[in-house]
Amino acid sequence: MTQVIFILLLAASLAFFARTIWFFGRATAVGVADPRPRLDDLPGRLMDVGIYFFGQKKVAEEGPQHRTSKHHLFIFWGFMIITIATVDIFISGVIPSVSLALLPDLIYQPLYLLIDLMNFVVLLMIVWAVTRRTIVKPRLIPWNLDAGLILGAIGSLMVTHFIYHGYHIAGALSAAGSEAPWFMPVSSFVGKALAGISPDAASRGAAFGYWLHVLILLTFLNYLPYSKHIHLLGALPNIFARNRSERRLDLPKLNLEDETQWGVGKFEQFSWKSLLDTYACTECARCTNYCPAYNTGKNLSPMQLIHDIRYEMLDRIGLTDRKAELEEQIAGLEEYASSRGFDDAHPHPDLVFARDELAKTIATTAALPKLTGGRVQEDTLWACTTCGACQEVCPVFIEHPLKIIQMRQNLVLEQEKTPGELQRTFRNMERQSNPWGIANDQRMDWAKDLNVPTIEENPDPEYILWVGCAGAFDARIIKQTRAMVKILDTAGVDYAVLGHQEGCTGDPARRAGNEMLFQALAEQNVEMLKSVNAKKVVTSCPHCLHTLRHDYPQFGGDFEVVHHTQLIDHLFKEGKLVSSGQSSVGTITYHDSCYLGRWNREFDAPRNVIEAVGAPGGLKEMTRTKKHGFCCGAGGGRMFMEEHDGERVNLNRTDEVIATGVSAVAVACPFCNIMLTDGMKQRNVEDKIAVLDVAELVAQSIPDVPVDRLVRKKKAPTA
Repeated sequence: MTQVIFILLLAASLAFFARTIWFFGRATAVGVADPRPRLDDLPGRLMDVGIYFFGQKKVAEEGPQHRTSKHHLFIFWGFMIITIATVDIFISGVIPSVSLALLPDLIYQPLYLLIDLMNFVVLLMIVWAVTRRTIVKPRLIPWNLDAGLILGAIGSLMVTHFIYHGYHIAGALSAAGSEAPWFMPVSSFVGKALAGISPDAASRGAAFGYWLHVLILLTFLNYLPYSKHIHLLGALPNIFARNRSERRLDLPKLNLEDETQWGVGKFEQFSWKSLLDTYACTECARCTNYCPAYNTGKNLSPMQLIHDIRYEMLDRIGLTDRKAELEEQIAGLEEYASSRGFDDAHPHPDLVFARDELAKTIATTAALPKLTGGRVQEDTLWACTTCGACQEVCPVFIEHPLKIIQMRQNLVLEQEKTPGELQRTFRNMERQSNPWGIANDQRMDWAKDLNVPTIEENPDPEYILWVGCAGAFDARIIKQTRAMVKILDTAGVDYAVLGHQEGCTGDPARRAGNEMLFQALAEQNVEMLKSVNAKKVVTSCPHCLHTLRHDYPQFGGDFEVVHHTQLIDHLFKEGKLVSSGQSSVGTITYHDSCYLGRWNREFDAPRNVIEAVGAPGGLKEMTRTKKHGFCCGAGGGRMFMEEHDGERVNLNRTDEVIATGVSAVAVACPFCNIMLTDGMKQRNVEDKIAVLDVAELVAQSIPDVPVDRLVRKKKAPTA
């Protein structure tokens, strides 16, 4: 009878679990096809699963704003080992004659030693997890009902394991006077503590522990998909299908002719991988803890954004299923009622109830807020700087910025809800091909007194110097452009500028959701670069770098694109640049640009150049640096938007610079330069802390270019 009850209970639980997984999987499948490779390089993807899922590598990482979750590692690995015993319970419950005890002692005893010890370790970690949430209270890790149920269930499984085996051992000790098994030390300790009870009491206690363990286990199994621990199901496939390319901000090219795909306004317009992301979230809150918008009081929590998308998906899929069920039920009831003489004047009561339920379901569906601009509010989407800090620290490779940009696309293209500041920026880009709206015929004014070769004067150069809009029009950034020209001339680099042919790359438009404007600019620039036979492009702007390197290939623009710090580093190593070693600055720190660092993985070149220049006081790193560097606040189109809520992002970073006590901060991005310069002014320290581009540091440390180096011979026209 016990076996029958177990089989029925297990079958019902597994059936309900399978139905839940089918429902969740079907919801994910509603998403559109993902244009990016998700099943390529199978060996590499399997290795990712081993390293990041089973090995928990990113969970174990520490950062300036989070501690490693070592207790989670023990809980996870412990649970993996304990699962062996769980499978044993399922199999032996169905087939009592089959269990782990059939294994040779040489295998069985060490295995159960490990299982018993790991049960105890997990129990200790659960106690710490409860203490951590209720007493230590780390930021954004709350104690709530869901956390209590999950931790309580896991802890109860460990306790009932010891109750079952403890009573079993106590019974054996009482009945036969045998010794407690050495390979179950914790359970044996419990058994010895219970020694002396009658065999019947021991049998009842063991049965109680067994059935309580089974009931908690099967309940936990079916509660898990509806809890924060759904990540146990979503994390593995999400890690397996992660973006493995160098194009970390992997934004698909929109088909602008299909108006149903103008960004994401409904969850169905996300790719299946973006929807799978929502199941993988571990609720570790690292993404939100590192978000510059959240940390300065904006209405954006990347973790909550992912949850909102999941709730939207499951709510709407659930209501759609309910509607279909009721419609099918009503059709059957109508046929049945008609055959029994019921009509509209005297309807069948079950039919009346079903119709009422259908009306309520339709009303509930209609009352749900839309996803973009509703459940996910507009100010949430516009607060993002697309810095990638959230994606960088996510242990399961969720792509938050991608979703935000896609929802921005819907706001701009379909809903026509663009903030006024960005409307002006977009008009400037359309009319003058730069965000500032300065007349394009002034694009070369920065070089009026310099002998800068244009593409017409120096056709087919080794490098195209992409000046960028800030480098051509902003008075502060023009200084770094001129410094770069001095460096190139000193090193004898064969280069040319595009002059008035150069236009905005479209970065602010694409990151702010105006894909239509971006594509027009991208197609124009790609055609122009091809017409001048561009091979290598060097730019001082990481935003231009990212767009030229990662976005333009979508339009046939495959060019070798390097950042100016990478080229300068190369020139120093080749001996084409030599610093005087007498820098005008004392102690210096370096601010990592998000688009150069996190998105394009260049952390070393700027630091190598600073070291080559030789600041007397050396390089002093900030706390938040390299892949954990803090954003200046200008990315994602926010360079051209005001901050109306909370603290300004650039001031938060400026304060960190000031706290280092340095005399200068080096930057490698015009946006960072502008934002930190503005921050120093607002903090009234602009006369104490200089904001200098890396190129300016180099230009100050090398001699002026000899006149004969500036006399360029025109190349013979190519055939």
